[in-house]
Amino acid sequence: MYKEVYKGEYDGVAVGRVCRNQNFTTSISYYHNEYQIQYIFDGERYFFSDGNCYRMMPGTITIIDKAKIPKTNIIGGSSHDRLLIEMKESAIAPLCRLLGFDIKSFFGSHHGVYQVSDNACVQGIISGIEKLATGKRDSTTSGKIKLEVMQMFLRASEWEKSKICKFDEIGIKPHVEKQRKVHQVADYIAENYDRIDSVSSLADQFYMSKAYLCRIFREVTNFTISEYINLYRIAASKQFLMNEEMSMAEIANRLGYDSLTYFERVFKKQMTVTPLQYRKSISVKETRIK
Repeated sequence: MYKEVYKGEYDGVAVGRVCRNQNFTTSISYYHNEYQIQYIFDGERYFFSDGNCYRMMPGTITIIDKAKIPKTNIIGGSSHDRLLIEMKESAIAPLCRLLGFDIKSFFGSHHGVYQVSDNACVQGIISGIEKLATGKRDSTTSGKIKLEVMQMFLRASEWEKSKICKFDEIGIKPHVEKQRKVHQVADYIAENYDRIDSVSSLADQFYMSKAYLCRIFREVTNFTISEYINLYRIAASKQFLMNEEMSMAEIANRLGYDSLTYFERVFKKQMTVTPLQYRKSISVKETRIK
């Protein structure tokens, strides 16, 4: 049974607690554009990242970098009771800068699972967030929840030494092997996104059938292979668009697109504006700065 204990959104920070009282092994692959923190009160889950498996058990906190989510996968083990905090970068980055650290660097270096059951400070922060999320809401609640999260970030050095080593268990070995295979393919795509001419050739590269590769890649990343390739191509295109001497056709070709029209369509789907509109917006920002 799935039970949502509470859930709320606080100006870019979502807080919710969910209980499952049954075993399940369904793969929960996903892609969000938020940084995440998960805390396990009871039960267990399995966290796959960078080809390794980590056990999320009572008293563990998991820091999830949104930049690594495409290669992150969580499956359920036994029943669990967990707190989930999701944060939009725009909502917390300004606070982090005021406190003297960079949010991207923080999540990039702390991505992983930590045992914090004996850390009184972290436990106090979690209790504080719970109290705010379940209490009467007023105009100060959002700010107070963000301040609790900031406290957790600032005390990270205290629980960094409690990072959990990778975990392997026979019962979930198929999931581990699948994750590793997809991780290898994802790494290859990251390095060769501009040279991959088809999904079939990619499957041949890893001695897998196209159908099998497409299936497991989608299960683990929640992306099709084409969507994942486009993630890297569009990310690279934003750098190329800063160079006004490069034409749109040249950029499309450099990224591996055969068609300028297709590049423009994919870019707009991801960025909500055309490449030309994006380039103009960059020029306007640079002019304002000058």
